[in-house]
Amino acid sequence: MRISNSIARTITQRRALIWCGVAVLTVACVAILVRSLRLDSEVFNVLPGRFSSVQGLRIYDRDFEQTRELTFALLCNPNDVDKLEEFAPVFAERLRQQPWCARVLPGSPMATPEGIRDLQAIAVPLLLNLEPHAFDETMSILQPEKIRDRLQRLRQQIEAGSPRPEFELSFDPLGLITPALKPFAESTVIEQEQPLTSPDRTMRIFLVVTNQKTVSAFECQRLMRRVNEFRAIAAEGWDPESHPGLQILVTGRPAFVSEISLSMRYDVVATLLGSVVLVGIIFFAGFRRWLPLVGMAFCLLLSCLVALTAGQLLFGRLSMISVGFCAILVGLGVDFAILTIGRYHQARADGEPHQQAIATSVAKLGRAIFFGALTTAVGFLALVLSGAMSFSQLGVLIAIGIFVAGLFMCSILFLFVRERHGAVQHDCLFDVVRNYVRWTVRKPAPMLIFSGIALFLLTAIGFSPVPPLRFEASARSLEPKNIRASRALEEIMQKMPVRWEPVLAIVHERNPHELHDYWQKISAHWRRLRSAGKIKNFSTPAALCPSPNWMEANRQRLSAINLQAARETLEQTVDQEGFSRDSFEPAFTLLDDLQHVADQNAPLPNWRTQLPESSSWWFLVDRYFGQDPSLT
Repeated sequence: MRISNSIARTITQRRALIWCGVAVLTVACVAILVRSLRLDSEVFNVLPGRFSSVQGLRIYDRDFEQTRELTFALLCNPNDVDKLEEFAPVFAERLRQQPWCARVLPGSPMATPEGIRDLQAIAVPLLLNLEPHAFDETMSILQPEKIRDRLQRLRQQIEAGSPRPEFELSFDPLGLITPALKPFAESTVIEQEQPLTSPDRTMRIFLVVTNQKTVSAFECQRLMRRVNEFRAIAAEGWDPESHPGLQILVTGRPAFVSEISLSMRYDVVATLLGSVVLVGIIFFAGFRRWLPLVGMAFCLLLSCLVALTAGQLLFGRLSMISVGFCAILVGLGVDFAILTIGRYHQARADGEPHQQAIATSVAKLGRAIFFGALTTAVGFLALVLSGAMSFSQLGVLIAIGIFVAGLFMCSILFLFVRERHGAVQHDCLFDVVRNYVRWTVRKPAPMLIFSGIALFLLTAIGFSPVPPLRFEASARSLEPKNIRASRALEEIMQKMPVRWEPVLAIVHERNPHELHDYWQKISAHWRRLRSAGKIKNFSTPAALCPSPNWMEANRQRLSAINLQAARETLEQTVDQEGFSRDSFEPAFTLLDDLQHVADQNAPLPNWRTQLPESSSWWFLVDRYFGQDPSLT
């Protein structure tokens, strides 16, 4: 028995069995998607993954702390800058009280007592990480005569009315911390060029690290719902009548992911339903049948469901962009429905019964639909070679969907065709097409001339310089329009043009020694490039990458220094110069820490464990170090 006759008999005589199979398939697909569907809104998956620059951006976006960072901006009118200065600390405190907020940076850490104490806490490991000759030069400050000279000089400057020595005494009484931090300050100078206040003082920036566990699209959506609730009440205390125009802007990766994923979800639903409605209108205009129209929509949606499930099982995570295949699939799959239904009605018009008309439709068009779907699927599978994960998934999903749609249109679609439907007596569209084909076959010259002229004109327009042909190569062109996070970022960049986007270099080594040596080589090379004028400036984590060899060698040198004599000299000089011992408590603590580290049995200090978790300096540190400390 021919396959077409078997399909026709099964559809007409075993409808319940087919419906049960369709129900089982639908339930299985829905269950798989509910349990395992994971949508990826990562914009970098749109870019070719074979390029090292794209791979580096993915690593930076995935493994560094900035993935959980939000940027808040307060923007006011020029007449309200003084009011903004008063309101900024209130806003920062409200941010700290939010349950989704882990850390807040409202200004430079050096401007706060906590920031100064945090730097003093990591002075010892940074001292030991100095180059040996720099360490010897720095530790010579602990000679008794140099301690006396330093404190006497600071006393004279204070009596002369200079404010600088008071800060120097509170921050670095012995003069050891400044040399220890010098490599760190030099390495991060480019970061310090980014202000948190605009030049006209109408904008204040607040950096916030959130405590979200993952950076998935759904987690970012939940976070941004809570952030938007905070934005609604964050301006309390700012009088909108006397000081109108305050704006609270939010941007950052979580904001982008949330808005892009929501926009893509809307686009997928809107384009899918829109395409179904449009092709449904065209289908109904051609056949004047409601039930086959419903069947066509059902087959197309079922094809999308099967393709989506297969893609989820193949890839494990589907890009939000690739999910947009549904609209393309509807546009391609409707052709199969029109062909099969049209051939069925033609067979009925020729006097064939219902079952035989189905068999005729499948027999006459089944092979063409099968190979048409197969060739279209193979064509879209070529997107796998693009190198971009999103487009690879898009090609695979369309290929699976169009092939499945071809099978469904030759089988399940006929479940929605009733036997009592009469034959179509007159088809105006068929008459128009028949007359067009007859005219074209009899007189091909006019059509060829018209087509040739149209092709020539289009080719001339395409290759002519007017209008110019431009291709948008920026990844930002793939972002949905009217994203609030994007508009906020543009506003910040306009107000603060100094806030730049740097070129990133990522280094991952196996152990701290290799990581330290590699960054030392890179820093030396970039210094030569800066001296030659090839780069403006650079910033590295070299000062924070400890060298076990240097630290051990410097500890040997430290054990030869008489720290007890330095402490006694400091105590005597403080009393002689009339200073308060309480103000020199950080200096005594530093000497005690150095005495402890000089013990060969004591472990080498680690600045990571000594820098408090709540310190604002982590905003700077996290710019350089990933979740894995060896990834920088």
